[in-house]
Amino acid sequence: MKRILQFYILIFLAVTGGCGMNSEQGNERINQESLPETRAFKDEFTREFMKSTEETEEGYYTFKSKTKGYTMLFPINAEISTMDYEQIKSSYEALSYSEKVDKENISYFMTVNFEDSSDTDDIQINLGILSDVSGYEGGYKEYTSGKKTIYFGEKRNEEDGYYSYVAYITSDESNKAVSLNYHSRCLDKGTSCELPGPEEKEKIKKIVESVEFK
Repeated sequence: MKRILQFYILIFLAVTGGCGMNSEQGNERINQESLPETRAFKDEFTREFMKSTEETEEGYYTFKSKTKGYTMLFPINAEISTMDYEQIKSSYEALSYSEKVDKENISYFMTVNFEDSSDTDDIQINLGILSDVSGYEGGYKEYTSGKKTIYFGEKRNEEDGYYSYVAYITSDESNKAVSLNYHSRCLDKGTSCELPGPEEKEKIKKIVESVEFK
């Protein structure tokens, strides 16, 4: 009698457990189907950094660093590279993201580096490093935005069909800093491609100025 009772208990647990599993799988399927039809959420790795499925403003989500040290705007159709990602606890993070904009015949690539260290205080050394890494040879415009100081540079090459923007952003309240290196070029030189003008520059500055240190 005891064995029969144990048998029925096992059957009951198997059935109820199976129902729970099916429910979880169903919920996961529903959650997947409810995700936005954007590249940032279609890509499994990229969506780990998105704060919400809701756009913060048109065309942008909010990116949340895994170091928990900063947030910034992130284009809804960009993807973060798994190969380029690196994190050292809460003090350092490096990543890159890119996007192909077929209708404009351009592609762009952005590298982002975050650091929380006393080394960020030496502005000239850090600007020199950013210039060396990006190949930028110009000067930087310094200005403040909120509780941070921004050093911004730009370079356009109409002949070779590319443009780039660089920025170094430092917190006025801590040792946190973020450097950005943005580079774009024509996808197909055989097709008409005009380098974006002031509007594109404002888009980059929007991302730069959206950086918020936590």
